[in-house]
Amino acid sequence: MVSPEVTAVVGCGTIGSSWAALFALHGHRVIMYDITEEATLAGRDKALALIDSVVTHDLYSADVAQSARPLLEPVTEMAALAEASFVQESVLETYETKAEMHRQIEQHVSATATIVSSSSSLLPSRMQDELQHAGRFLLAHPFNPPHLVPLVELVPGKATETHVMQAAQSFYEGLGKIPVVLKKEALGYIGNRLAAALWREAIHLVDEGVASVEDVDKALYAGPGLRFALMGQHLIYHLGGGRGGYREFFEKLAPTAAEPIIADLAKWETVPDSARQAVIEGMDDFVDGKSIQDLEADRDTKLALLLKALYPTQQEGTP
Repeated sequence: MVSPEVTAVVGCGTIGSSWAALFALHGHRVIMYDITEEATLAGRDKALALIDSVVTHDLYSADVAQSARPLLEPVTEMAALAEASFVQESVLETYETKAEMHRQIEQHVSATATIVSSSSSLLPSRMQDELQHAGRFLLAHPFNPPHLVPLVELVPGKATETHVMQAAQSFYEGLGKIPVVLKKEALGYIGNRLAAALWREAIHLVDEGVASVEDVDKALYAGPGLRFALMGQHLIYHLGGGRGGYREFFEKLAPTAAEPIIADLAKWETVPDSARQAVIEGMDDFVDGKSIQDLEADRDTKLALLLKALYPTQQEGTP
């Protein structure tokens, strides 16, 4: 699929600015709009900084970054969206806020423009009820930061047209993303449902006094996390079954190595106050005064190293 001549980013915060950087790095003209000029310009500046950072991390060449910088076009009027054939909305994660923004977007884009909402848990069919052209709408859940993490979950609503989903998948693949397409909508999609299950047990272990926040995190990133960078849980257990694969795992290992643990996992549906306090205090001890900015910088540096090792051709951009 040929990349759209103009891509719009509506909502220029953490996620929107990261999307904008990625689009520009792949040769898109990027119209950037937020509800205030101050927010729009701040998002543009953040996107410029992200473009510079990927050169520092050796993910894109300096020439690609130099070409990308002038492609970011902050605007003060939504009328500028008329040029866009693809709109990535990344405003506040509430149905009400998104519905109001989608109504405004539809007033200014063509009836054939694709409208995609960045979301981490909302249901697209509920949003489609407010749209005039619901068939061209879907959700795209990026993992933060979108300009680095390859995964994007594409979630259709009941009215989303098949060709729109196919075109969106091709569009994101053209950006070096790894899309997964849900067959039907589900609250939290795939990644966040898995993360929520893991998070609940990570909190429970701290609250029960089994281990500190730091050691629970170490038990993930120094063990399973290394495998998760290469394969998912199904394939991991398939290999764990030996020559018999997944079938043998279920027959020989699950009854003793998995099912008793599953039965003993946390069952609560809202975080207990004691657990909330325990992990907040534990995190304070863990980070030991490091700022959010320092932690983000460390994360991005390590992500860049992983990306270069695992996906060496993903971050090529368009010079």
